[in-house]
Amino acid sequence: MHGTAATRPGLSEPGCLPDGGGPATFGQLLRAHREQRGLSLAQLAAQVHFNRGHISKVETDKRTPSVAFAEACDRVLNAGDTFTAIATALEAAARHQPGWVHPAQLPSAKRHFAGRRDCLNQLTLRLGDDDQSLAVPVAVINGPPGVGKTALAVQWAHQAVSDGRFADGQLFVNLEGPEPETAADPFEVLEDLLRAVGVPSEHMPADLSQRAATFRSYLHGRKILLVLDNAADAQQIHHLLPGSGGCAVVVTSRSRLPGLLSRVDTVTVPLTELCRPEAATLLRSMIGDACADADPSAVTVLAERCGRLPLALVLAAEHIVSCQHRSAGPLATELKLEGARLDLAEGDVVLRNTFDTSYRALDEQSARMFRLLGVLPGQVIDAAATAATAGVSQDEAVRLLRGLASAHLIRRQEDERHYLMHDLLRAYAADLSRQLDGDSAETKPVHQRADRALAPQPSALVA
Repeated sequence: MHGTAATRPGLSEPGCLPDGGGPATFGQLLRAHREQRGLSLAQLAAQVHFNRGHISKVETDKRTPSVAFAEACDRVLNAGDTFTAIATALEAAARHQPGWVHPAQLPSAKRHFAGRRDCLNQLTLRLGDDDQSLAVPVAVINGPPGVGKTALAVQWAHQAVSDGRFADGQLFVNLEGPEPETAADPFEVLEDLLRAVGVPSEHMPADLSQRAATFRSYLHGRKILLVLDNAADAQQIHHLLPGSGGCAVVVTSRSRLPGLLSRVDTVTVPLTELCRPEAATLLRSMIGDACADADPSAVTVLAERCGRLPLALVLAAEHIVSCQHRSAGPLATELKLEGARLDLAEGDVVLRNTFDTSYRALDEQSARMFRLLGVLPGQVIDAAATAATAGVSQDEAVRLLRGLASAHLIRRQEDERHYLMHDLLRAYAADLSRQLDGDSAETKPVHQRADRALAPQPSALVA
């Protein structure tokens, strides 16, 4: 019953037939073992949990077996590690063929990374190594500007590679969203991707669809992770997706990417600000224990004044370190003013500029609504009160609020009638309103009009 095979067989002599015959390919060996056990293709398929057509193509050497498939065959056919050894050798040999390129484009992971444990686990669960699936797993990490979407994607990607995943390489592309006018062109992105996987210039297709097909062909049968960072919309990434299982895709975006789910099997990982302990941990890890312990209460205050937004926390911590402050107290006091919080900056990274990018992607009506929300009284945004204040119909207000929620500039509550706005985004919207609207007839009476429109009871604000 038990076949024998070299531990690391070569391509020309991958195994021997179970009856003592000469060398055989993986497919020939599999068929011989299956028939010796008296199993039909359908019966074997049911036991190894792989498609019958898949097994047929492997047996006729039209498809290269994966290691996971080989392990299942060894288990069901009681063949020791015969098939696993052959599949492992075939996989290793394929990676050393002439022209093989092993891309490793991931940016370095953040040294100081706090929290997000549930999100990391969700990504692992969604992008698990499932060789039996025909679909390419896609995870979309979305959330407001500065919430740490890229940091999460890169952190998970490095963790997956460390765990032995995506042995054929990792690709990383900045799609330069969310503004559609300045977002990266898929045609040009595909040229960069094809070059990264070894396609020479003379073989570069001149058509978008052909480039996409060539990219899918090259990735077929390989285990590659593709990280598409800062996507503007679903249309931008449609041509960049692999076409066969074994690969996985992580997308980050400030948008919810409407229309993507109808094209590919996608799971969304929404991000919000860090919880209080995580925000304090991030600050402490960057400024050091001595500085944090010099005034622990200032660390807590600083975290809140940064809205527990990762980018703001990192900029604040870098400021403390670069200025050699002995505690978080001076900066916490300085950030009592909302304007100072928006001006947090280190080097060429400015918090306000991060918000500007999302704002510039809005159409005129949505931008006007966003500025108006910055001067509305109260913490909870009510659709009816907003409509009355803005002088638009309730249906129009709902449409605009939904659009702002899709761009993650506000967050919808469970009752779908009320929204919340992050403190820093509210301060930014109010600042824009002062700059662009001033004391116009539209904004001057805004508080009075809002008060007249609707005064929600406390119970209605619980969400």
